[in-house]
Amino acid sequence: MATSTSSNLSARRASFLVASRIAKAKMPFAVGEELILPAVKAVCRELLGEAAAQKVAHVSLSPSTIPGGIDEIAEDIEAQLLERIKASPWYALQVDESISVENMAIMLVFVRYIFQEDVHTDMLCACLLPTNATAAERFKSLNDYMSGKLNWSFCVGICTDGAAAGWISGFTTRVKEVASECESTHYIIYGEMLVSQKLPPELNSVLQDVIKIINHIKVHALNSHLFAQLWEEMDAEHIHLLYTEVKWLSKGGLLTRVFELREVLHRFLVEKQSPMAAHFSDTEWLAKLAYLCDIVNLFNELSLSLQSRMTTVFKAADKVAAFKAKLEL
Repeated sequence: MATSTSSNLSARRASFLVASRIAKAKMPFAVGEELILPAVKAVCRELLGEAAAQKVAHVSLSPSTIPGGIDEIAEDIEAQLLERIKASPWYALQVDESISVENMAIMLVFVRYIFQEDVHTDMLCACLLPTNATAAERFKSLNDYMSGKLNWSFCVGICTDGAAAGWISGFTTRVKEVASECESTHYIIYGEMLVSQKLPPELNSVLQDVIKIINHIKVHALNSHLFAQLWEEMDAEHIHLLYTEVKWLSKGGLLTRVFELREVLHRFLVEKQSPMAAHFSDTEWLAKLAYLCDIVNLFNELSLSLQSRMTTVFKAADKVAAFKAKLEL
């Protein structure tokens, strides 16, 4: 019985390890049973013998097992994170909103807390939001998650992008009502984003043209399929175009991808008899697109470097504060 139990536990751990790798690689769940398990069995049979292959056969990698394993791993990680936050004397939240590939609004919540005398930043949760959600709905989504998990009274900061939209002020006001010690701040990189959005008309028109081209391809499944076939024929570097309704930091990748695929896009649009194909024959338009790629990527590098430096500054400040507290004791 001891041998059987040990073997079952090892097989279960192996199933979790594979499920974790499948999730990180964003592969279909069926790949475990259809590819990974047969491949591992063949390798074990060749190198270690039939007995080893039979042991591997006990590892469950079915399409119904993998999702359950991923869910259990996620729940365990979440439980460990919540325990760390609860052990911290305080924590701060950072909230941002994005759009998924399914065109769903998502509120991303990150948390900063003290663990082992150091400052840690982790993703806390992702709350799905209805279209045009109000401040009350956004706060309710976050509060529903926090209920029974974390105490609002230990929240000392709420950071948002500082946008002019009305939901920001209403959201932070509701947070302060339940967290009396909470202070609201804006992202340090938000000013750079505002500057980058004030593009000259001639450059902004190029950005809008790029978005129209991508939407023309992505909105129809047949167009996407035909474009993928064309990509294979021309041996282009990328097969997919990035989704367009994303935050500013992603537009650099979007523009760069279009510029790198300009020959493929031109041929595709010509074959579809689209008037947008003329853009890729216009040297002035292409020059502006290349210039815009450089500008946006520079803003991206600046924003990311600011974020990295601010994280370093905050960690140093927290260490100094902790050191001073020890001296006072």
